[in-house]
Parts: sequence; C-alpha cells; structure tokens
Amino acid sequence: MKKLAVFTIFTILMIISIQNISFGEESTEKEDREEEVKEASKNSKRTPPAIEEEVKEDREEEVKEDREEEVKEASKNSKRTPLAIEEEVKEEEVKEEEVKKIHSKLIKLLPTEDRLEEITHRTIWEYVDKQSNLDEEEGIETITAILKDITRVYDPILNKYKVPTILIEIIKYDDIYDLEYYWEEISSSSIDDIFNNAYLVGSPSENIDCMFSFSEEGAITLCITNEYVVQSIIYDKYQEHFGYNKLKIGPKKLQINQDEMTINIVQDILKNIEKKKGTESNYELFKILESNKEIEVKENNIINEQNKNKSLGIEKGKKYGIQNFSCIKDEFGLVTISGQFNNNKIKKDKVVVEILFLNNEQDIILKNTANLLDIDEFETKRFLGNTKIDKSFLMCTIQVVN
Repeated sequence: MKKLAVFTIFTILMIISIQNISFGEESTEKEDREEEVKEASKNSKRTPPAIEEEVKEDREEEVKEDREEEVKEASKNSKRTPLAIEEEVKEEEVKEEEVKKIHSKLIKLLPTEDRLEEITHRTIWEYVDKQSNLDEEEGIETITAILKDITRVYDPILNKYKVPTILIEIIKYDDIYDLEYYWEEISSSSIDDIFNNAYLVGSPSENIDCMFSFSEEGAITLCITNEYVVQSIIYDKYQEHFGYNKLKIGPKKLQINQDEMTINIVQDILKNIEKKKGTESNYELFKILESNKEIEVKENNIINEQNKNKSLGIEKGKKYGIQNFSCIKDEFGLVTISGQFNNNKIKKDKVVVEILFLNNEQDIILKNTANLLDIDEFETKRFLGNTKIDKSFLMCTIQVVN
C-alpha cells in the first residue's frame, strides 16, 4: 500500500515537471521568434504597414482564386462555355462601339469652326455646346449644337444687347412616318405647315427640299432629304449679322445673299452628307431660294387679287378703321382685348391705337397703347391681347392716335 502511494505521488510530480518544461520551451521559442522578428525588422526596409499590405494582397489573391474556382464550377453546370461567354462580351463591346461611331458620324456633318471662319472671313462663331441623342424605338437620331458670337459681350447691367446665337439641328430618320410622329412631339407646326408658310422655298436636287423664313429677331433655314432633316436658326435681334428687318413683299422686300449664315450652315451640312455618300455638287443654296418662282407667283397672286378687288369696287362698302372691338374681364381680373383694323388704300408702316378703361363716372382708370405694324393697302389686321386690371370698370374704348 505504501509502495502504491509513493508510486502515485512520484507519477504526479513527473507530470507537473514535464508540463513546466514544455511551457518553458514554448516561452523560449516565442521569445526567440520575437527576437528574430525584431532583428529582421532592423535589417529590412519594409515597414509594418507594408507587411500589412502584403497580407491584404495575399487575402485578395485567395479571394480571386476562390472566385475563379466558383466560375469554373458554374461553367461545368451551365450550357454556355467560357468561350461562348467571352463571345457575348465581345458582341456587347462591338455594339457599344457601333453606337459611338454613329454619333461621331453625325458630329462630323457639322461645319468646323475653321469652315465657319472661311464663310465669315474672320473668327466670329464658336461652338459652346454639342448634344446627341439616339431613340432606337423610333429610329430617330439627333445632334444639336449651339454657336455663339465670341466677338460680343452680354451686358448684364442694362439687360440688353443679347449675344447672337445659332442653333443647329440634324435629325437622321429611317421612316418618314416615324419622323412625322417625332416632329409632332418637338414642334407646334408640322413640316408641311412650315414649308407652306415659308418666305422662300427651293430644291437643290431631286431629293432635297429647302425653305427660308425670317422675322425681325432672326431667321431659319430648313432642308429635308429622304434621310435627314437639317435646320439652322439664328437669333440676331440687333441685325448684327444680316438685315432681317425688311418686308416680305414689294420692292423693299428682303433679298438674301451669300452672307446669310443659316443658309450657309445648312448648305455646308448638305454637302458634307453628299461627300459621305461619295457625291459632290457646287450649287449655291441662297441663289436657288432667291430665284424660286413659286414665291413670286404667290406674291403676284396677292397683288392681282387686291387690284381685282379694287377694280370691282369690293372695297367701297368696307368700313375702315377699328372694327369688332371688345374687352372682356374674367374672374381673375384678366382682360382679353380683341378686334381688327381695316386699312384703306394707303399702306401704313405703323398704326398706334390707344385703349381706355373707364369707371362709372367716366373717369380713366387705365390706359394702354398698342402698335399695329406693316399694314398693306386694304389689308385687315386682327389683334388680340391681354392685360391685368384689379379695379372694376364700366367700359373700355379704343381709338387710333396717329
């Protein structure tokens, strides 16, 4: 019994001794490793952050390898081979590249700034914006560009003398019905109405129809082919680039020439389209528009009709001056003024009318004036306008003051 007890105690002491020796060895090994790391860090150029970066890179490499393994596993279970997937990616890239090429082709149709300088003989116009759009559903592709007169500065103090600008738009279409639908969305007038109301129309070739119109603030030139619509609109309120403040009929009517910018720009784009198709022409669009016989016939018909009415005495029973005048106030205080001015045999450049609003005591509570411009012989000029008045009035009157 004593021997068993002694053996048991001896065994326990041996186990404790072995554990102490193992712990001592581990501590010694840990201390040795720490010393080695310190020594290595002294002799190494890598800093702890650099070591940390290496650890991150190792982890990322492991994640990448895991993903590649997952892709391989997925490709085993998929009907598409890696080669097929790669081909699909290439096809998508080709499609994107084709879209970019189409847009770049439209941009190349625009006249360059060097070309604009050739037209004006000096640097005037500069592009400030270019935007393109592709509507695959309607088969319509457009590019819009804005030119600014860089020789002029906008005056913000007096809030006038606005800088002249030119808007250029190219529309490429596949189907005429899609174009008509698209045009209805962007314009209040159809293309047919625009041509019917144009000042000048003409056709440089069998497949191109063009028109030109103007107002006191600028002009527009529009041409349509069997594939493109090209239009250029200039805002030139102060007649700095062309004298648009002219009449549309008579000896003093507007005469266009090679200096009109909207015609020059559209002509340049049309010729760029021809070059793209491998053809060239040397026509001058302004001459084609200016020499158009349809406009002359229309103008002569108007004059002949007026002369015919005079000879038949139709104008004798007509009442001249202001007719059918009315002013109606709604519940919001907005007054709608309407009427017409019947001119006599004398052409008038301007007629000034004065509108008076009177209260119950016949006192004037508001006075307005309006100008009726460019009234031909025996012409009826209708007018319609609105004004805001908070006071109540009994009646309104109108009279010609010049």
